[in-house]
Amino acid sequence: MAETTSRSNGSNNTPHRTHSRPGPLPPLTPPEITWQNDVLPVSSQFDDPYFSLHDGLAESRYVFLQHNQLPHRWASWRGPFCIVETGFGTGLNFLTTWQAFQQQPNNDCWLHVTSIEKYPLSRQQLSRALALWPELAELTTQLLTQYPDAITGFHSLCWPEQRVQLTLILDDVVDALAELSGPVHAWYLDGFAPANNPEMWQPDLFKQIRRLSRRHPQLTCATTLATFTAASVVRRGLQGAGFNVYKPKGYNGKREMLAATYKASIGPEQPPEANSQPWMTPSLPTPMSLSDSSAAAVIIVGAGLAGATTARALAERGIKVQVIDQSGIATGASGNPQGGLYVKLAANDQATHTEFYLHAYLTSLRWMNRLFEPSADGVWNACGVLQLAWSAAEQQRQQKFLDRLHYPASLIQPVSAAQASVLAGSSQQQGGLFFPAAGWVSPADLCHRLLDHSLIDVQIANVSSIAQLTNKHWQLQLDTTTDTAGTTSSSQTTQQLVIATAAATQQLLPDTYLPIKSIRGQLTYLDAAQSPPLKTVLCGRSYMAPPREGQLVLGATYHQNDPDKTLREQDHQTNLGHLQDFGDLWGTLASKASTHNLVVGGRTSFRCTTPDYLPMAGPVVDTDLFIHCYAPMIKNARQIPVRKAPLLEGLWINLGHGSRGLASAPLCAELLACQITGSALPVSNRVAEALWPGRFLLRDMIRRKLPIKR
Repeated sequence: MAETTSRSNGSNNTPHRTHSRPGPLPPLTPPEITWQNDVLPVSSQFDDPYFSLHDGLAESRYVFLQHNQLPHRWASWRGPFCIVETGFGTGLNFLTTWQAFQQQPNNDCWLHVTSIEKYPLSRQQLSRALALWPELAELTTQLLTQYPDAITGFHSLCWPEQRVQLTLILDDVVDALAELSGPVHAWYLDGFAPANNPEMWQPDLFKQIRRLSRRHPQLTCATTLATFTAASVVRRGLQGAGFNVYKPKGYNGKREMLAATYKASIGPEQPPEANSQPWMTPSLPTPMSLSDSSAAAVIIVGAGLAGATTARALAERGIKVQVIDQSGIATGASGNPQGGLYVKLAANDQATHTEFYLHAYLTSLRWMNRLFEPSADGVWNACGVLQLAWSAAEQQRQQKFLDRLHYPASLIQPVSAAQASVLAGSSQQQGGLFFPAAGWVSPADLCHRLLDHSLIDVQIANVSSIAQLTNKHWQLQLDTTTDTAGTTSSSQTTQQLVIATAAATQQLLPDTYLPIKSIRGQLTYLDAAQSPPLKTVLCGRSYMAPPREGQLVLGATYHQNDPDKTLREQDHQTNLGHLQDFGDLWGTLASKASTHNLVVGGRTSFRCTTPDYLPMAGPVVDTDLFIHCYAPMIKNARQIPVRKAPLLEGLWINLGHGSRGLASAPLCAELLACQITGSALPVSNRVAEALWPGRFLLRDMIRRKLPIKR
């Protein structure tokens, strides 16, 4: 019988989530900095410089690169190498590491740095501080291009052509570490001196370092750590966390610093989090070779947004991918000609939905701006998105949002009716919320562009069945139709399989518990020549994007349990009725639509949604074994067996994006790519748990609402 632990969770039907902070987060503001000799940044709050005046770059190389033995370890490393830094500061340590990593000839290694900063510098402060190092100028420019605004949470930055990823977390260091998953192969224990910043150097810091240092896929090399400080509180804390600590000579006359190696010989068999959410304890895969492209390392079924973004995220890490779809690229809901890239944020920023969608939206913007021209190539147009306060209820929601939350103007701006009129290009009776960096995307063209990569092969074939072999590999039975040979059957095997087929996943994986729904949506195409001018994406009950190829795209309707693929006049009328949300000119146009042949076409497709309207992205659990493993929780949710979730090893899903796939798909793809390759996750544990595909099985077990008896 499995060991169980009892947790008082204040609820009879849901497991306790350990890390949460009630209430709105305070806005982040740049730190106060004085400039010693006009070049050295010094924190006014902590009365400590950000780096050495003598040579901060050389000091970073000495302390962090040398004493973590990084160049030596990188030379033979396979897969992702994960570093966690406890103070991003000016970014000097990150750029130093990036520069050193560029000099490594090993193409099997991918660098993933996670850095935490509670007091983020502004772009201007960062640029001024790093100007001291001309040899880092090119890397500095690349960093500043993706450097986030001061918004609390996780930010995903990536330079795939250089095999470098940065997860920048703007938050308190201990709170942030509690939300990390690991693995950590090297620590940069940075931060202002313990005497000046005791809030950081507390026992919980070392507890989290110990937790995260237990996991590393290449056990021949233990987790290492280096830090500027030699303070006794740090040395004792590291020793108590299970590290062998020694004191090398400090840089440039400094008497001592600290370096350490994790002993991995003390502590419980299971990491601490296994007692509260053992199903989230990851199983690290064997690192894949990034240079071996002889065969596809991963097969993805589905060539829509979910599949295309996942394929691209893996290919950009050097992984060869085969994408299989029975109809070709973007033939389902992802085949729409236009869609708005934006999010509708909740008034409570502590909601996991908001945390995920905000992070996802910012990640998607970085993808678009990195991969495509922002307006010229027909894939991505950063024209902004205007969420109109079209009803009294929406006005109240937006006002509550503005009263509680304080995001920078680069993310969202409240606008009056007059300002909305200027932004839209037509008179508006109501104001709203404006997303200046948002815009519209052509999902169909996006999927084609994402799959146009040397390591991605697309095959048109129907996957008739999927089965796991005795060696844990996955076998796919394929039916391929050709003009000459008719239908031919074949099979393929893979160690890693991703299913991204929306609602059709229920047929491919009939034994997997997937309570998903298919939602019919119909778009209406309008003749742009007869329409008022439109300069930005408008959102009310429907959305409408600026003209593309002489058409306006308006929609979409929302119908459950409706498999009808044909265009319906009634649905066109529904969409036209929503034009009144966009001002009098649009309302007048709708009333004349039938006599002016305004409607020139449309498209019907089917969204895939989940019960909580969050995607499913992650490993697939073995349903029967999971129910058996966690059966005690059916009687008492607080009796949690301390066991990892039984997984269908090598099987992953990415689905349930609903109507928000343009915002959500890239981050889910990044999450899957990190899970498949064994890298640190680019999202908080909260978000990873919220996206975990097994969550509905666990929930309905606890609620005793499984539709079938097992």
